[in-house]
Amino acid sequence: MIKVSDFLKIETEALYNIDKIKNHDFDSAEIDSRRIKKEQIFFAIKGENTDGHRYLKDVFKKGIRLAVVEKKWFAKNKKDFQKSSFIVVEDTIRFLGLFAQKHLEKFSIPVLCIGGSNGKTTTKDLVASVLSQKYNVLKTEGNFNNHIGLPLTLLRLNDTHDFAVLEVGCNHFGEIKYLCEIAKPQFGLITNIGREHLEFFKTVRGVAKAEFELYDYLRKNDGLCFFNLDDEFLKKYSEKVKKDFKFNYSNTKSADVQGKFIKFNKDFQPVLKIKYGKNSFEVTVATFGKHSIVNGLAAASAGIFFGVSPAKIRKSLKDFKPTSSKRMELVKKNGLTIINDTYNSNPDSVKMGLETMKEFKTKGKKFVALSDMLELGRASKKEHSYIGELAGKLKLENLFTTGKESYNTFKSARGVKNNFYFEKKSDLISHLKNAVKKNDVIYVKGSRGMKMEEVVESLI
Repeated sequence: MIKVSDFLKIETEALYNIDKIKNHDFDSAEIDSRRIKKEQIFFAIKGENTDGHRYLKDVFKKGIRLAVVEKKWFAKNKKDFQKSSFIVVEDTIRFLGLFAQKHLEKFSIPVLCIGGSNGKTTTKDLVASVLSQKYNVLKTEGNFNNHIGLPLTLLRLNDTHDFAVLEVGCNHFGEIKYLCEIAKPQFGLITNIGREHLEFFKTVRGVAKAEFELYDYLRKNDGLCFFNLDDEFLKKYSEKVKKDFKFNYSNTKSADVQGKFIKFNKDFQPVLKIKYGKNSFEVTVATFGKHSIVNGLAAASAGIFFGVSPAKIRKSLKDFKPTSSKRMELVKKNGLTIINDTYNSNPDSVKMGLETMKEFKTKGKKFVALSDMLELGRASKKEHSYIGELAGKLKLENLFTTGKESYNTFKSARGVKNNFYFEKKSDLISHLKNAVKKNDVIYVKGSRGMKMEEVVESLI
């Protein structure tokens, strides 16, 4: 619950008609005028494509009682809102983070932040599901993992919560450090280090430096780090951390929690044997693909550390229902099996997806539809070519590509029997629909900006 008095503790440019609502409490905050509810505070945020200030008349018509706006807008428009209540600030985004930080200070609960190049959203959901067997968990919804999404998540925190699991993302240096200063985590987990956002980070070492801002914060503040020892960057960093401030897990090495992959079930969900100390138990991770092995082990390890029983860990992972769509989402429709992995893309996540396709058992044929991996900078041609070479090595027979950068994938996929490139996505869709038949499997992948979900929608 957010109280008006909470705002009075933070420096603002002006408070306008606050006496009218001084005894009112709010549930949370919102930046989207389409989703705003009466008991929320509206933050008018300037984004790349729109400005929340433009919708203030609409949100007040919906019955909201308070909005946070910027000084420049208020000076020009206050005459049109003389009966409305405002908190006026220099920068609404900065104030959102500062206010979320102050709101969190009212609670004394563990905060676990989860970052990494691949799998962080699914891992966050799995960890939250496991911990929910023992705690009332506040978690990041979807991928609200940036300087706006994380504060909005924290502003949903109320007296019923006793744990917070927050996703932290970045595509520039300093971003995770900023998120940590808001969320003040005592615990952190990085899923892996991979080839993401190379346009900004330049190299994988640059990626590691950016992601390690989470561990750097924890080390500085005596927090505990969870380490995936199967990732060489994480393993090397773990050697810097004292024993009492780390908890390790691995599928291949000696660790506090060791996982052993047993098999994939008929739905291509992994079955793992989890060992810790003298104890062991088996779990099925109810998410699709090879990614699920390490994601499930991370979630089981967090559950073990925070005292969730093996029986409840097993139940949670077996009964897990993914809420984050477009991430290795298995869709069965019209006799087809479609693997919707269209949320985002980078070389390591595509590699895992192609390896999953190689191992996936089906009566029909396998098709791969790929589009560009964005934000790779100078490495783009090399990385797209690598994906084509990999498709050939894995002997995948049907490759459909579209997008300017993916032409390099097409050119390098010499070992692929049916290798097609389309300048227009609509042409890819048309040819793919004509090619697939009952019992076939189609894997669809591309960066967010490529909107490859349109391919999935056309097939279903």
